[in-house]
Amino acid sequence: MIYTIKNKDIEMTIDSFGAEALSIKCKGVDYLRTRDEVWNKTAPILWPIVGRLKDKWAMYDGNKIQMEVHGFLSKREWKLLELNTSSITFSNKYDTDTLSQYPFKYEAYVTYALNGKNVETKIKIKNIDEVTYKYNIGGHPGFKCPIFDGEEFEDYRIVFNKKETFASPSIVDASMLDFDHPAAEFIDVDHIDLDYKYFAVDAIVNKNLKSSRVCLLNKNGKGIAFTWKGFNTLAFWTRPGSKFICFEPWKGYADLYTTDHDFLKKPDLVEIKPNEEKEVSYNIEIL
Repeated sequence: MIYTIKNKDIEMTIDSFGAEALSIKCKGVDYLRTRDEVWNKTAPILWPIVGRLKDKWAMYDGNKIQMEVHGFLSKREWKLLELNTSSITFSNKYDTDTLSQYPFKYEAYVTYALNGKNVETKIKIKNIDEVTYKYNIGGHPGFKCPIFDGEEFEDYRIVFNKKETFASPSIVDASMLDFDHPAAEFIDVDHIDLDYKYFAVDAIVNKNLKSSRVCLLNKNGKGIAFTWKGFNTLAFWTRPGSKFICFEPWKGYADLYTTDHDFLKKPDLVEIKPNEEKEVSYNIEIL
């Protein structure tokens, strides 16, 4: 089911399937991409993995877990928990299907809240199992690029609020990451001028993020500002020729090409104890 929340600046629609944001409109302009045959998502929630498991499986303390790319939360129907004029909360709980993929009991909550020209997305995981377990988590909002009529993709730039130096991985063995042989290197940069050449391999991935604010801006300084809490990696992704770009805050990422299928060796795992709740968030500001 599709729900709408709004304030005097923003109108937002959300799909209960995947608890996924579909549109963020300000002054008649939609800042989120539209689903199409290139990619049938707009802003999926990534959990309990980010990216892909090598060969779609891993071992977790002797249990074989099997999942498709980015886990399963984006592929499930969520329950409406609370709806106000300018905020909405959904919940999702484990069942036999999720246990067959990832043998742990969880409750998940996603809240979207509007404040002026800001949209905050909160993702909370609660451990309702009797054991401690670990996971990766991420966001994946896709923005129109170009945003306004008469512009091109290359008219935009990604702007960091701190100088960044990082090596973005190459891809081997069907989307396994190889940081040892980077596809691109960025040295002491405060911005990246968008060019499809950077995405011929896949995504730009910065796992050594220093910035706390990253913007997508056109030549007139219009676009969005993106901030986050609880994440330490940020990726940027599109498909060459497409009119969108994703800003992806992650805690963890796809399997490395050197993986031995041991889930507990995955980078940046979040540990959660019985009855514990852990929350991450990201904020989109319309500029």
